[in-house]
Amino acid sequence: MGINAILELWVLNMGKNMTTTIEELNQKRESIAKYDQATLEMMSVPALKKLARSIIPGHSKMKKDELISGLISATKAERVVVALIPDTPLEVIEMNKLASLVVAENINEDLSDWTTKLYEDFRAVVQANYLDGKWNEKIHGDIAALAYRVIRFLDNREGQEADGGLAFTTKLRYRTHIQNLLTELVGAEVASPYYDQLRYSLEMLLKQIRYQITDLTAQKKGLQERRLAERKEEKEIVSFKPIYDFAVAVLNGLDKLKAPDWKKVSIALAIATGRRMAEIHLTSSQFEYVDKTTCNFTGQLKVKGDALEYFEKNPAYPIPTLVDAQLVCDAHEWLKRNGKTVEDTRVAANRYTKDLSEVMKLLKSRNHIEHDFFTYKGLRTIYAQVCSQVFNGNDPDNTLYLARILGHGRGELLRGDKLIDMLTPQSYNSDFRVVDSDCVLNA
Repeated sequence: MGINAILELWVLNMGKNMTTTIEELNQKRESIAKYDQATLEMMSVPALKKLARSIIPGHSKMKKDELISGLISATKAERVVVALIPDTPLEVIEMNKLASLVVAENINEDLSDWTTKLYEDFRAVVQANYLDGKWNEKIHGDIAALAYRVIRFLDNREGQEADGGLAFTTKLRYRTHIQNLLTELVGAEVASPYYDQLRYSLEMLLKQIRYQITDLTAQKKGLQERRLAERKEEKEIVSFKPIYDFAVAVLNGLDKLKAPDWKKVSIALAIATGRRMAEIHLTSSQFEYVDKTTCNFTGQLKVKGDALEYFEKNPAYPIPTLVDAQLVCDAHEWLKRNGKTVEDTRVAANRYTKDLSEVMKLLKSRNHIEHDFFTYKGLRTIYAQVCSQVFNGNDPDNTLYLARILGHGRGELLRGDKLIDMLTPQSYNSDFRVVDSDCVLNA
């Protein structure tokens, strides 16, 4: 059975026994938001009508193009969120109800208490704005104000972020818990004379919360862009020649090095390949020789969503090397032989940080570099710029090139799709202006 047939069968079956609670409608919209227009166009009309049930009024009489347009329009807010947070799967952004209940067990009781109080105010707002069988137009403003209370509550909670607040994805999980509890409280009033009005108003409230979260997401992206611009204004000129000479000297002298010299080898590999500390010190990582300036690298970390799917099927991809690629392969094997790689990703990211930071401080002082970002991680930035100068014709519009050599958005790039996350590769142009990269060409 082809993928299109499987997709249609799933859609057709999804409609069976479908109830129309607000929570289920929200989940259905979020599922539909995963399909782009091209995917919807591949579906049959019956399958599209199953998706449109309870989502688009009058869907049964619509033609295919009307159904597709209606589905995209009805899930506009969900699609905006997915686009703004490309590295976070929708399943994480919007956990299903069962997962939310598991999270709820670990959430402080005051969250449930606060939500219960919010519901009492919500119920009072509904009753005050529905009199004699008619709605007061004031209901829309009151509902928006209640939604803002949710956002403000999440912003004011203590968390582990640098500013003392909650991480953005944590806010989204908490919001899901709040929404689920509100839905349950409304459901418990099925015998109430205000039940229909409560359901209608709850749908408005949940939409308002989603819209306001979406707006905050856009603001978050704007803040990242501003910080990126500020970093670009504070660039420091860094000569690559002494850094390159250090790496070449270390990698050419592997046979003379002893186990305590592992820190030099690790830093030299970072200079030559731009890989992360955890990627270099992971036993399962591999560097395979292709030609003098290219290795096939296996061990890409920090991949999510589309990129995760790609790397699971295609674990190795070519990367440029700034020294003879054979030296890179030999150096990584040297680290393995000397017991400086580990099996666990988290251990690889933490075990070697302190020792390597000390050596990086010495390298920074020796080369008279003052920038705070000249760290082991900063070597990845320098590698990216040198590669762009040496192998990419020094093209100033190098975002896609950097994404390709550093492993960002791999699946999208290989399919020719638009790279959604442009900020991450752009950041590699932000901290340094690297000069004297011709030493690589001369070698």
